[in-house]
Amino acid sequence: MATRKDVADLAGVSPAVVSYVLNKSNYVSEEKRAAVLKAVEKLNYQPNYMGRSLKNKKTNNLGLICDDIRSELFAEIAFYSERYAYENGYSLFLCTSHQDDKFLNGIVDHRLDGIFLATSIYSTEQINQIAKSNIPVALYKAHHYDNLDPRVKCIEVDYRKAAYMLTERLILKGHERIAFFPPYRSKLSYWESADFRFKGYQDAMRHYGRPVEETLICYDNEYYEDIMKKAEEICRRSLKEEGRIAFVTGNDYLAIRIMTYLKEVKLYNPETVSITGMDNTSSAGIASPSLTTAGFSKVDVAKAVVDYLIHGADAEGIKTKKIPVFLVEGNSG
Repeated sequence: MATRKDVADLAGVSPAVVSYVLNKSNYVSEEKRAAVLKAVEKLNYQPNYMGRSLKNKKTNNLGLICDDIRSELFAEIAFYSERYAYENGYSLFLCTSHQDDKFLNGIVDHRLDGIFLATSIYSTEQINQIAKSNIPVALYKAHHYDNLDPRVKCIEVDYRKAAYMLTERLILKGHERIAFFPPYRSKLSYWESADFRFKGYQDAMRHYGRPVEETLICYDNEYYEDIMKKAEEICRRSLKEEGRIAFVTGNDYLAIRIMTYLKEVKLYNPETVSITGMDNTSSAGIASPSLTTAGFSKVDVAKAVVDYLIHGADAEGIKTKKIPVFLVEGNSG
């Protein structure tokens, strides 16, 4: 098996120059760089990444934690994040969130070089505890947190505007009853005044003089079965009393699941039931009918996350990266 010295001898450079080229850690002339890369290829040299990580106390591994790995949104974000991380010499590992501290301690013990928390289930204290372990943390921020550690980088999609736009659209279409279903496992009851989506929904309802009815809000969302039953209950009651119902949901996946379920129980009719999603994932356009939703750039999210986790805070010292949204008009609402 070829060694770094073998590569150096063949390329006519020092072993240190070989390291500079492979680690991209110092300036090397194009002539020497080309010679090293040619020697690496000819000798089929495989760097000892494990030894390097022990020496540098780096693993070149990043972690992405989300609530539901079936979520199309985070599958798309993970796709772009993994691609961008790989281009920068890093691997990205994906796992489902768990509330307990044992899980978080295990994540810290894995000595990842950075963690992307694409979830809303963790408390400020839990997030700060990870940051205090000196692991860079990026947070997909969908609600307000008090006293976050300043080392935490926040990626903030403008969900408040997204929910406002979607709710306003349904109101202008003549809907009197508009239900609000937050994303799966969002635990809305614990921070309903802080959730950006819910605040946008409230803003629009109040702006147009509509009451925010507690019976039209899905608080119990730990299990999809409970969410579907709540959607069915609201739909049956509203169709009987008002003849129409609209749903503002926290993401496209949830919107399509509710639509599919209401079709199964023979309640869905696009003339009387309107459903909107959020995130503008790939399924929104192929749903039947096509989903009205709010979109944003997943590439921008991925680049902001990976750049921070690898390189740290940006030059301007900005701790929150704002991601703008736009309306996508479908036929579902």
